[in-house]
Amino acid sequence: MTAEGSDIQGLTFLFSGYARLPNDVSHQALYKRVGVVVEVDQDGAIVGCTSSLMMDLARDFFGRLMTGRSVLSERAEIEAEIRFRYRGHSQAALISAMHKVFEAVDQSPLVLGTAAAPLPSAKHPDVGTETYG
Repeated sequence: MTAEGSDIQGLTFLFSGYARLPNDVSHQALYKRVGVVVEVDQDGAIVGCTSSLMMDLARDFFGRLMTGRSVLSERAEIEAEIRFRYRGHSQAALISAMHKVFEAVDQSPLVLGTAAAPLPSAKHPDVGTETYG
């Protein structure tokens, strides 16, 4: 653990995506959407993954299925793996949520580099608040 109380090793990024659940899924009446959250290292590899799937086994299986895959270079493989191995009713929603994750990755420093400059922070409250004229 670091001094700040975090056990994150190295530079990682967190991405999320959400998609509508089909009507025949037991928890559709409660949640309407499924969420996918992935932690990705600076090389694009998924180091952690969770979802809002109700059943522990389904959530854990999906996490194991995604861990180690690259959100930069294995997008087609990720989708194919979900289609082939995740046979639950939420399959299409999980694929759609992962597509939202890919869209978020494409707007991040992983793809854009310094073009995705950080937002103003509490450390430098005046950054990004300049007024002109």
